[in-house]
Amino acid sequence: MFFGVEGLTKTYEAAPVLEDVTFGMEKGEMVSIIGPSGAGKTTLLKLVAGLDWPTSGRVIFQNEPSRENPVIMVFQDYVLFPSMTVFENVAFGLRARRLSGDEVRRRVMEVLDYFGLVSKADAYPEHLSGGQRQRVAIARGLVVNPMMLLLDEPFANLDRNLKLQTAEFIRETQRNFGVTTLSVTHDLEEAFVMSDRIGLVMDGRLVQFGEARDVYFNPVHEDAARFLGPLNVLEGEVLTLMGCEGTQRRAVRPESLLLHPREDGAGRVLCADFAGHFTKYLVEVGDTVITVYGTDSALRHGDRVAIEIIE
Repeated sequence: MFFGVEGLTKTYEAAPVLEDVTFGMEKGEMVSIIGPSGAGKTTLLKLVAGLDWPTSGRVIFQNEPSRENPVIMVFQDYVLFPSMTVFENVAFGLRARRLSGDEVRRRVMEVLDYFGLVSKADAYPEHLSGGQRQRVAIARGLVVNPMMLLLDEPFANLDRNLKLQTAEFIRETQRNFGVTTLSVTHDLEEAFVMSDRIGLVMDGRLVQFGEARDVYFNPVHEDAARFLGPLNVLEGEVLTLMGCEGTQRRAVRPESLLLHPREDGAGRVLCADFAGHFTKYLVEVGDTVITVYGTDSALRHGDRVAIEIIE
């Protein structure tokens, strides 16, 4: 284990913010901690960064952070120096180490080139877009060769169109630099795209930790399932009509259902809405309406369908 937390608990004025959080990360891994606002995600990140102290429990590093290999945190608002150019912002940590001017310039220009920011080297933060400011903040962190990178809500200040693109870029960057990265976010789709593993925090507790796909499709309980995305809760007559004999209750995601046109099908399509890369169907089964995401856009209002659960 390269890094981990064990029994981490933080209490403010007798009110627990984090309770008994334990997980570990391997070197070069990308982990995202997700959860609703106020769940304790940012508190966890601050404890890992050493910006706050746990009430109990501990933060464990295989090798202790050092000046040469620090733990670097990229804050939600980026905290760029407004009176410094992009070049000087990125160079700040290297100059603090008293490296030669030639070495500073070489390393800064290499990382600016990777991030596509060479043309902005002499620009000031106020003249950058939100995405460019974020890249400068991450570049400033990576240029000092950190042993671990911490990202606090990396998508919070980006517009919707940039979020997924940024998640893919962060993932590519993390792999290319090989830096162990821990992110906290409430942007679910982006977290799943960029992460090796996902941790779900609810009410201060880490309720699930595992591979992104497993967390999404096999949530630990129904509250977790509902937070992670749309959910159909099927029970009683609905399951009988769908041919699931002997099953009392099932929670199924819309993308885990398939519709097959059939005149004697148990379901009737109420509406079909095109949503880009899938079509969202509302299907009536008995007295229940369920949601199905499908790629077949041929079904129309009133069509009878059989419904299959993908195991």
